[in-house]
Amino acid sequence: MVLTTDRDLLIHEPSVFVDAGSIATSLLSAADGSVTGTRLTSASSDFQAAGIDAGHVIVIGSQPTEVVTRVDSTNLDVSRPRATLTEVKIPPGDGTTLAIDVLTFGRMIAEVEAWILGALGIDPADPNLPLDETAILNPTDIQEVVALRTIAQVFAAASASDPTDASLADRATLYSRRAAEVRRQTKAVLDLDGDGIADAIRHIDVVSLQRS
Repeated sequence: MVLTTDRDLLIHEPSVFVDAGSIATSLLSAADGSVTGTRLTSASSDFQAAGIDAGHVIVIGSQPTEVVTRVDSTNLDVSRPRATLTEVKIPPGDGTTLAIDVLTFGRMIAEVEAWILGALGIDPADPNLPLDETAILNPTDIQEVVALRTIAQVFAAASASDPTDASLADRATLYSRRAAEVRRQTKAVLDLDGDGIADAIRHIDVVSLQRS
């Protein structure tokens, strides 16, 4: 199970999909996007074959937009970034013959997530206490740490590719500091025996244990 998606990055920093888009992997690109309300259609695309669904981010023109759900192979429900998944979808603006690009930082997210889970002592291969992501009872808190750290690394990579753009380095530093602050404040509440009840609290920087 993946805790963090591209949408989590979008909520914190939409510009990462535009200003650092060269670092991302493009899952699909087309020039025939059509938006009516919150429905995006691209007759030349196959969103199903590309594996595009909720949690992905699609850049419409230059506007990073949530993929709310895949309707079928040529249609998506989309929305401007919302604070929560339960909020009403926000139309990105109607248009036709729009350039669309579905970008993902999935590889970098996975690397950061693996580091965070390791720092929490979560390892499904541990012979004594195998745990995976499902043991975390407050996944939203951990998602925030992963998202902020990933954004910092994305901007750092983009800055290394384009050292003449000082704003990329500045944002890498900003998000690195934010990620460190949030990491120090975040505790993972864990269910160690699968009964749905919190058994332990672990900090990301130093693994500590408190049994209820």
